[in-house]
Amino acid sequence: MPTAAIIVFDVETTGTDYRRDQVIELCVQYGLGQDATNRVWRIRPSVSIHPEAQAVHGISMEDLADCPGFAEVADEVRAVFVDAEVLVGYNLSFDIAMLQAEFDRLGQIFDLRDKQVVDPFRLWQQCEPRSLQHAHLRFVGDSFAEAHSAAADVAATGRVLEGMLDSFGLADQDWDSIATVCEPERATWIGPSRHLRWSEDGRPLLGFGKHARKPIDTLARSEDSDYLRWVLSKDFPAHVHDICARALELPGEGFLDWLQATYGSAPAPAGPDDDGLLRPGVRATAPARPTPPPAPPAPPSAPGARDRQPPEPAWTEPAPTVEAPPAAAADARAGAAQTAIGPASEQPASAPADAASAVATEEDSVATGASKRKRSSSKRRVRAKTPSLTLEMPWAAPNWRP
Repeated sequence: MPTAAIIVFDVETTGTDYRRDQVIELCVQYGLGQDATNRVWRIRPSVSIHPEAQAVHGISMEDLADCPGFAEVADEVRAVFVDAEVLVGYNLSFDIAMLQAEFDRLGQIFDLRDKQVVDPFRLWQQCEPRSLQHAHLRFVGDSFAEAHSAAADVAATGRVLEGMLDSFGLADQDWDSIATVCEPERATWIGPSRHLRWSEDGRPLLGFGKHARKPIDTLARSEDSDYLRWVLSKDFPAHVHDICARALELPGEGFLDWLQATYGSAPAPAGPDDDGLLRPGVRATAPARPTPPPAPPAPPSAPGARDRQPPEPAWTEPAPTVEAPPAAAADARAGAAQTAIGPASEQPASAPADAASAVATEEDSVATGASKRKRSSSKRRVRAKTPSLTLEMPWAAPNWRP
């Protein structure tokens, strides 16, 4: 292995909105291997810790009461990164974005453009693609002819799903349980996309942008109500336009009555032994994940095809998982404008929030009427010195990753 000044790092935060949330713990390991040493900083934030975040990392405001603020450790942290040549972290785009936001709040530059960035998560994606052809080879046992014709692809997809259900111990589960494993937060959505969600206490919340997690009806009666008018002027799904318009038109109770009559009531809160996710009725519980079968050698890609793994669900450590994860980790990170590693870009003053972050739902497909419109998340790209290594940086305000 080539020698270099390598650091491996990870952060814990008050939440996932880099505009608001802050770093409360940073661990840096110097080098790789079992004998590598590390240093941990605990940091007192100036904002509260989101309950979903605390449920994941277990750090409370009381634990940080006697810790320094970020401004007091910023020089130490910067020195560690200045001395490093290679930055390593698992799905580290989030960690970099949160550190950049901390330095931005201090009016300081945190420029990592001269660093090599190695993300094991992205390396895994590149070295073990997740195309349908690869999935068929792994879970069915062979390649299939006529790849990329519609008929062949749908038949192969059915065979792959059957193979996955057997491999992951899900064959005896009902479809509600299987769907919950695929999308643990689906029960909280208002309408067919992640843009609007129910809170645990039955309030309709925005799921995107700078006002993420705020009740829609409260926002409509506040001095920030222009944000909802801005949403109406942008290309959001029809149900988002409909709900935002009604929130502006109807009084509080009238809006909630209309919303429940039109889109259904909030799901029942989780029970005391549940994991905090909102479920309609009894929560579907996935079995423990068995060891998956070994992956056979990857077949050659079709000419011109890009065998990229779709973005991993970011509700836990980003590797795929079949367990229904905690609500705090159910969402991934989300979107802002494109920029290189360096000082984070400011939002244009003319827009209350960027539309890109609003629709960043990790290639979320929104069904409206009979058509399906695919919405790709806007992603901040981080470029290392090696042009072939480009890290995608999606983050979303309501999402969480430990």
